[in-house]
Amino acid sequence: MYLLSSFDEADSTRTALMRAGLELLAEKGYKGTTTREIAARAGVSEVTLFRQFGSKKALLQAAVQKLRPPVELILPRPSHGQMTASSLEDSLLHLAQGYAQMLEANQGLLVRLLPELARHPELRGETGPLGLQKAMSAVFEYFAELQKQGLLRADEAPSQVAVALLGPLFARGVLLGALALRPAFDLQAHVRGFLKGRQGD
Repeated sequence: MYLLSSFDEADSTRTALMRAGLELLAEKGYKGTTTREIAARAGVSEVTLFRQFGSKKALLQAAVQKLRPPVELILPRPSHGQMTASSLEDSLLHLAQGYAQMLEANQGLLVRLLPELARHPELRGETGPLGLQKAMSAVFEYFAELQKQGLLRADEAPSQVAVALLGPLFARGVLLGALALRPAFDLQAHVRGFLKGRQGD
């Protein structure tokens, strides 16, 4: 579930350039990355890069907008009217495990890429990466569906519910991982704690 393998782009040349640009942005930073290096890693000429994007900044802006975690691979599908409390716990545990694995697979990239996006907000735009927004919307819709089915209480916004379950995993996998800190973490206990007081009647 490598984050840079899920670009929604039909043109393979543009995909290769954007993937190479983000890899180098994470490795060398914005100022240290050159168009020549991006083109070489993508296996094309520098002329092709300029024909496709016009500049390093435009290429990286386009690439950041395409960043989209492959959440469709880890989101369970709520079963209409058939899910029990036990199967709800199993579904959320499946989601938490998939999310933790995705963070683990991309930890090195995220730890280096996120600070660059913070230092260069012009690369992410005012509203953030569109691909990431779409991924978050899919996760929020999943929790909204659970609420609609009465499986979870509906007095919290779906976004808040999602952050309550997945936020600690991000903190552990990325923030603590950057410091090589690995405190013990029981995913099943985390899911059960999340469900306490949140399950529907």
